[in-house]
Amino acid sequence: MDSPDGTLNRGELQDYLNHHLLGSKSGVRLFQAAASSWNGTQYEEEFLELARQVSEEQDELKALIERLDLRQSVVENALGLAAETAGRLNPVNISRSKSEGMTQVEMDVLQSALQGKAGMYAVLAKLAERFPGAGLDGQRMRDLYQQAQDQQARVRRISEETMDTRFLAS
Repeated sequence: MDSPDGTLNRGELQDYLNHHLLGSKSGVRLFQAAASSWNGTQYEEEFLELARQVSEEQDELKALIERLDLRQSVVENALGLAAETAGRLNPVNISRSKSEGMTQVEMDVLQSALQGKAGMYAVLAKLAERFPGAGLDGQRMRDLYQQAQDQQARVRRISEETMDTRFLAS
């Protein structure tokens, strides 16, 4: 993470944050698609709330990139639009079923995305610690890490509560 002279490699940080920004764009749509899959159930609102939180974190990530005087990638912004469209189509659970194996895959993908986001915040918290003048707020990064862990636990709970609809024979 250090460049040869011991300073933060801002180019790599920019690339790293842009990749996570790209992932967050499809993540918002995947949570919205999950809400659609669970339309009319108690879980619809929970997935919509998770989509709202991820969207707010996406805005915060954009602000962080700007505050650090980094640039958002033009290419990744274009890819982000494609990812948002793909998320709207919900390629994981095309039928929007609550009772098929693909529904479990959808839950697993959501948990995986949240784990990736948590990993980013853990890295940013460490960078804030190692490079105190870099402009990263270590406490905020730790808070966002914990929020990602809490979100992942919520998806895991929903998955466990609804597992019978997928895996019990009727």
